[in-house]
Amino acid sequence: MTWDCESAKKLGDALRSLRAAKGLTQESLAYQAGITKNQVQLIESGRSSGRRDTTGPSNPRISTLAGLAEVLEVRVS
Repeated sequence: MTWDCESAKKLGDALRSLRAAKGLTQESLAYQAGITKNQVQLIESGRSSGRRDTTGPSNPRISTLAGLAEVLEVRVS
């Protein structure tokens, strides 16, 4: 599988759905996962940067995904 903007968008949509199902805000999810709210926002939007003139898919580290998965009580896969 090639990691591209479409893959990043799917990950972001899944993260948003899981977060909403748990009743968590972006801020509370970020705090519990040990990352910043900005990182959650970027992952959910599928973007690598908050700058509008910068393109590219989000590409979070496995440690970030593991932290999010633990809080959301899901597997990274």
